[in-house]
Amino acid sequence: MPPADERVEILVREELVAVTDEALAALVGTGAGVYVRGRMLVQLGQSDGLEDPATHITRPPGAPVIVPVTVASLRHVLDGAARWVKPVGRKKKEREPALPPGWVAEQILARTAWPFAPLEGVVATPVLRPDGTVLATAGYDKATGLFYAPIGDFPEVRPDPTPVEAETALELLLRPVAEFPFTDPCGKAAYVAAVLSLVGRYVVDGCVPGFAISSPTPGTGKTLLAKIIGIIGTGRPGAVMSQPREDDELRKRILAIALAGTPLVQLDNLSGVLGSDVLAAALTTTLWSDRMLGVSTMVDVPLNTVWLFTGNNLSFKKTLGRRMIPIYLDAGIEHPEDRSGFAIEDVISYVVHYRPTLVAAALTILRAFAFAGRPRHGHAPMGSFEAWDDWIRGACCWLGLADPAQTDDPLVGRGKLRAHLDEDLEALGGLLHALSTVYSDTLFTAAEVVSRAESDVTLHHALDEAGAVNKGGRVTAKAVGYRFRDAESRVVAGLQLVSVRGDGHTKVRLWRVLSRNGHPAGDAGDAGDDSNPISPRKTFPSFQVLDGPRTSPAYPASPASTESPPPAPVAGCPAAGQPPLPGNIRETRPRGCDGPRG
Repeated sequence: MPPADERVEILVREELVAVTDEALAALVGTGAGVYVRGRMLVQLGQSDGLEDPATHITRPPGAPVIVPVTVASLRHVLDGAARWVKPVGRKKKEREPALPPGWVAEQILARTAWPFAPLEGVVATPVLRPDGTVLATAGYDKATGLFYAPIGDFPEVRPDPTPVEAETALELLLRPVAEFPFTDPCGKAAYVAAVLSLVGRYVVDGCVPGFAISSPTPGTGKTLLAKIIGIIGTGRPGAVMSQPREDDELRKRILAIALAGTPLVQLDNLSGVLGSDVLAAALTTTLWSDRMLGVSTMVDVPLNTVWLFTGNNLSFKKTLGRRMIPIYLDAGIEHPEDRSGFAIEDVISYVVHYRPTLVAAALTILRAFAFAGRPRHGHAPMGSFEAWDDWIRGACCWLGLADPAQTDDPLVGRGKLRAHLDEDLEALGGLLHALSTVYSDTLFTAAEVVSRAESDVTLHHALDEAGAVNKGGRVTAKAVGYRFRDAESRVVAGLQLVSVRGDGHTKVRLWRVLSRNGHPAGDAGDAGDDSNPISPRKTFPSFQVLDGPRTSPAYPASPASTESPPPAPVAGCPAAGQPPLPGNIRETRPRGCDGPRG
């Protein structure tokens, strides 16, 4: 006998509110997989691996995505949640099967509140919850609003790992990139920070900086490193998109990324000087607001994406550059793609094979750091990213790695990025110098500058270099005015452009270049340049073990300060005579590994 149909029966009748309420109750009762996100109803789907023709974003095949519920898809879900019948016969006493009416689906979508759970995102990796516990049970997690769709089985991680175990976990995490040509220790630390940012994304109550992977020569391993970060942190390489030319197009893509809950996005093969106020805003907000494509509806969607940028000799404008953690690679040869003889020949297969252990290593580091009291790293905080600075940067420094966000040394890491922050600062300094030479401290208008530039080659070149041109590349009064307003009050090389109003009867703005004593003191830890400093995400309690002081009485402040020798190298597949995996990691062994268990 066929199994009994236990679905609730809904009679189709001309009672709009009552039938809609019954349909909603049926959806809730059957756990139909409908959620609320950005004041919309959504459900989970999978990527087909093809480029989206509307957004030009390519997601890896099989990657979980969040998709809006449509009338057609909702009717499908309603059909599975209830038995729909309609009255027939002369007296309408009989019943026969019916399809869920389209008007019911429309009424559900038109409501402004629903009895469904909120969906913060979807993850394929065990992640750290805001309370310090690990999300390791598949399905919807009420505590975080995340849906966990794991790829494979993962080792269990103890809640109280020691600094020694954290150091061994770091050795495991660094093994896949041991032969990458990082130009400085900050780059290797930034790689660790990128992985920790993914598995610890939901313990960071705020924004995460972008990670820029740059090299002087193609074939050095930029894209390969980005894939390694993505596979460890999300189970797949990140979604890839090219650099859009227009800000409107970029806004559409970011909205699509936020709606889909994409955890990692890679802007690949970038060139030139990258500067976008839209992208800068995306890096410093966790809630993206924009208009839905094709309709007039505004939506507010969580944006928890981690961004990777890859390209040759990457350069950024100031607003975007200060939001970056750079990773510089340089093989030092003409054709780095011809290198061979690596200890791990197929590093992607290696990372996929040992991903459960690598993920457990990343979680071990964060939990050990938390159990030690999250000691302060002692450096100036990275403005706009304070929570990330506390958790991720702090963990890297606590482990004894180089500071991934250091700015003191202009030759390495973020200090190098700041020292070479595009041609923007240099070009602006050149423009201010040219204006000072021509006008001294007298007043001038944008139109007068354009007129003077027609006969002054030096001034014209300075305007062009500073970007005071329209889309056609011509120096115009409107473009000069925009550039002046953008640079207003900023001190560069002891010069400052300020504006004053006219006599009150005209709207023409007057400008003057002033000479200032001294030079700017940097971006003061980048504080104050934040388009969205307050995270909309709910604040959760920290680890319960952190009720006391911020340093652990049981362990030294950092594993780097212990007197014991560093752990011996551990092969990807532990063999006899080699040290075991960290004591808090219960090893999940891939097939084909014949060595003893750790």
